[in-house]
Order: sequence, then structure tokens, then C-alpha cells
Amino acid sequence: MIEEIKHQINELTKLVKEYTPEKDKIIKELIKKLYIDIVNGIKYLNQAQDELHRLAQDFRNRKTSHVDMDRFYSFIKARTSPELDIATLLDRAWNLIVMEEYDEAINILKKVLDIDSKNLRGLGLIGLGLMNKELYDEAMLYFQKVLLIEPGNPFALNNLGFICYKKGIWGEAIEHLTKVAKQTKDKMARLYANYYLGLVYYEREMIIDAIKFFEEALKLGSNLQEVSYYLGLAELKRYEFHKAVEYFEKCIMIDRESKYGKLAQKEAEKIKPMLEPEKILKNRNKGHS
Repeated sequence: MIEEIKHQINELTKLVKEYTPEKDKIIKELIKKLYIDIVNGIKYLNQAQDELHRLAQDFRNRKTSHVDMDRFYSFIKARTSPELDIATLLDRAWNLIVMEEYDEAINILKKVLDIDSKNLRGLGLIGLGLMNKELYDEAMLYFQKVLLIEPGNPFALNNLGFICYKKGIWGEAIEHLTKVAKQTKDKMARLYANYYLGLVYYEREMIIDAIKFFEEALKLGSNLQEVSYYLGLAELKRYEFHKAVEYFEKCIMIDRESKYGKLAQKEAEKIKPMLEPEKILKNRNKGHS
């Protein structure tokens, strides 16, 4: 297994170095396959290591026996149990969502729900896949199912809040997101709740409130690029051009080739000429003093 993964990584390295547009699909497929192989391999090796430690301890305590071997072989057989199958399917679906292969991910998640109709992660991820396809009404149904099983689930509340924001249902968006922003158990959920609240208030032209939530999100996750971008836009609306440029430049530093990096670059280029006269005037004043 290790040799096969090494071989695939070497193959991928070569393909990336020699990238041409016609190799795009091959590279994406190989990345997807490697994600799945590595996740499944790590899971199996971790479980095998735990079982081996337990068997070694049993061996030291009371010598080896047929019972010990039976347990070990039972563990190997358990790899095909429904629980492990579900975990593998969920990991595969998540990797597909990351790769923006939403339809394939949704098909896999439907298999998960066929095995366990109340699987929280399965319900949440299928909602996420549908949300990313902008099928908001269908996605809402799955997040609501999660909340019926676990009323305070931060993932479902955040995504319901985002959907309400996209549909212009401000009150419900704020209600869902505020619940997550106030909880302290899940830092990542708090980060996105504050970011989404910032978007809601920015959309409603309540710029001071928007900045407050964006700044809180920035404290929780300074590398979430879109927060810096929207902070730049919000400061621009207040005519705080220096602050806007600072946030746009921070956004660009994180990743200039990403969607938000490119948008920030455009905005910064628009503003900088307005700041040039101010710089010239400051330099003249320094020269006279």
C-alpha cells in the first residue's frame, strides 16, 4: 500500500510539473484517488496499530492463545462492517466536496443515508453539497433534519443561516448565526458564524455592525481570506481608504492567485491612485520641515 501511494505521488508530481490544460482532468482524478487511498489507509493502520498493541499486552500478561488470534481476525473482518463502510463513504464524499465534485458526493451520501437515515454527518454533508450547487430549498431540508436530531448543531445552524442570507431572509439568518456565534465549543463554527453575520449586515448597508463581525471573525481565523476582502470593502464604504488598502493587501498576501486574491488586487489598484496625492503632500511637508 505504501509503495503504491509513493508511486502515485511521484506520478502526480511529474504531471503537475509538466502541466498542460489537457492534463487537468487526469490530475484532478489522481488527486481525488490519492485522498481516498490515504484516508482509508491511515484509518486502517491506526486501528490495526491499536489492536496490535492490545494483543501484545495480552501476550505478555497470559501468553498467546487461540482467543487472541480469533480477536485479531475478527478485527480484520470488521473492516467490512456497516460502521466502517459508512466512515469510508463519508470521507470519500467530503474529499469530493473539496474537489467541487458535488453530484458524485451527493450520490455517495445517499448510500450512507440508505444504511443510516439519521447519520448526522451524512445529512449535513449532503446539505452542504446541495447548498454549493445553489439548491437552497433542498439543502434546507437536510439541515432541518439534522436540527431535529440535534437542535443546537453548529454546522447545520451556520449553513441554514447562510442560506437565509442568500435568500434575503435576514431575521432568520441572524437568529441561526447568533446562536453559533455565542457558543464556545466549536471555534471554527464561531468563525464562520461571525463571517456570515458580517455578510448579512454588509448586505443591509449596516457597515459598522458588519465590520464588528468581520473583525471578530478575523480574530478567530486570520487566514480566512474572504474576511480580509470584505473588511476592505466595508472600510471602502466608510471612505477609510488606507484601512481598505491594508485589508486588501492582507488578502492578497494569503493567496494572490485565488478568487478573493484577484478581487482584492483589482480593488487595491482602484484606490491606490487616490492615495498618491496625499503621499506627495506628506513628502513635501517633510522636505520643508
